[in-house]
Amino acid sequence: MQISNNLHSQPSKNMAFGMALKITKPAVEALEKSDMKTIEKLTKIGEELADTKFYHLEIGEDLKPRIDSVYAGSYVKEFSPVEPHDEFLSINTVWDGTEFKNIRKGMPFQTTIKFDTKEAALDAYKKLKSTTNDIDKAAELTKMFEQRAVKREAESSAAYKEKINVKNAVAKLMERFGGEAHIK
Repeated sequence: MQISNNLHSQPSKNMAFGMALKITKPAVEALEKSDMKTIEKLTKIGEELADTKFYHLEIGEDLKPRIDSVYAGSYVKEFSPVEPHDEFLSINTVWDGTEFKNIRKGMPFQTTIKFDTKEAALDAYKKLKSTTNDIDKAAELTKMFEQRAVKREAESSAAYKEKINVKNAVAKLMERFGGEAHIK
């Protein structure tokens, strides 16, 4: 299901809601050879990631996870968190997104997630570090990336609304009190 985003929000006017877990056709063969526990796990992950806006977890050939962004970024395993010393959690991964400048598919890449506190970043690190299954780790990261993007979008939307409110208030002020400068 696709639902258009609020067209008045900035900066991402063309975002859409959709399924966040995407099982690709190349994954079917591996799924058919897997057990019900794997199918149930993927079903649960799909429900947990339902209707995200910015990040999707794609399951491909041999059940390899790929975190895909509506932006240019996409990441494939290894998903290795780096112990944070502040509110920033870095993740060592492999770039699988749009190629630009000196970044090419298959290159090692480090991305960062900003949390509200150092403690929150440490909690996320511990959660990722204790997760050994690639699919589970990718699902957790997808949630974290999504939360970061939603927070950014909310901040951007609030700033945009404030800018519009100021512009409208200035127009009303000018309508009510505007006039020509006194020239001597």
